[in-house]
Amino acid sequence: MGSSAGLRSVVPERPAPLVFVVDPASAAADAPFGSYAAVGATGIRLLAAELSQRLAALGAAVERLEPAPLAPPHWGRWFTSVARRVLAETGGRPVDAIGYVSAGSLALVDDVTLDAFLSPRAGEAVANNRFSADAFSVAGDLDRALTQLAECPTDNAAARSLEGGGFAVRELSDRPWSRFDVDTPLDLALLRLAGRLPEVRRTARPVASFLEMAQLPNGQGLEVPNLAQLGAVMRDRSGELVVAGRVPAAALSLLETETACRVRAFVEERGMRSARQAARPRSVFVRALQRDGAAVLVAELETLGNAVILDTRVLMASIAGSAEIADWPPAEERFASDFGDHRSIRTTWLAELTAAAATSSVPMLLGGHALVSDGLRILCAASWLGR
Repeated sequence: MGSSAGLRSVVPERPAPLVFVVDPASAAADAPFGSYAAVGATGIRLLAAELSQRLAALGAAVERLEPAPLAPPHWGRWFTSVARRVLAETGGRPVDAIGYVSAGSLALVDDVTLDAFLSPRAGEAVANNRFSADAFSVAGDLDRALTQLAECPTDNAAARSLEGGGFAVRELSDRPWSRFDVDTPLDLALLRLAGRLPEVRRTARPVASFLEMAQLPNGQGLEVPNLAQLGAVMRDRSGELVVAGRVPAAALSLLETETACRVRAFVEERGMRSARQAARPRSVFVRALQRDGAAVLVAELETLGNAVILDTRVLMASIAGSAEIADWPPAEERFASDFGDHRSIRTTWLAELTAAAATSSVPMLLGGHALVSDGLRILCAASWLGR
């Protein structure tokens, strides 16, 4: 872990920012023992505790925040009511900046980046991603900021909402690992893999120990499926990698410069979770999936490249006609699919897709947004180290 000594001394007169960190304690307690969901929730809770300690060491006042309730599902009204209550209870202590961090975000950023997150200027918001924020801070007129955020249906849209309210937005997306957000057990597997790479921040002992010891329902540890085969394709000048989903431009640029293989990319529905009022999510793959079945779709993908990395959440949103996670297959099934465990899935199309991908003639890796953003950076770096 990088040193934080002296980082706060540059502005010693500034009041400590108040940062709300989501702590999924209830999710960890409610998930069935030994389930994919339990592994994910426990790991994310450990990450939230570690991040809270790091933020406090950098001078922030940290407030633990229970995850937003599913009903009503309006993030802005929920968050701003909590924030206003906590601000009213500060007892006159000056607060000129507040922040929000979703559980599992900023897990790999160094202390310099974390300090930048805590340092918005008056009238400015700082976010890890302008179009799909997992973490943001804002300074200046906090009443105006909270009024603006109250209309925001999801935390992912917070930065753009603040921008619409007249706050300048400074992105941290150019900082290493700022987009990496742990939402799933596969994301934890990617985090574990990142810990084996040089020049990547190491997680604290409780997190690192958990990542090494955790066991999934399929009897395996937190290992990225098909890692060696994917790495071989990335190093092969005659190989071709297919990547599909919410792939950011930075990840595409990295693949073009840091892999030896050719890259065939299908970029779909970036920012779909931060633009819920837009048209229903759509995927070019869903029509083939529904018309011809999962086996035919996988066979077609096999003809396009020597390895496939697929953001299945775009397919889920397209089939459901909704970016709301509650409308997708259950979390346990989504997580099982990421590890090729089709026997644990009752949603027919997802079980068939997972089974077809697991028996594909080319290595396939299924997952969510973290996989096709900073997850690609981790996979690329690991491929050259033979990890």
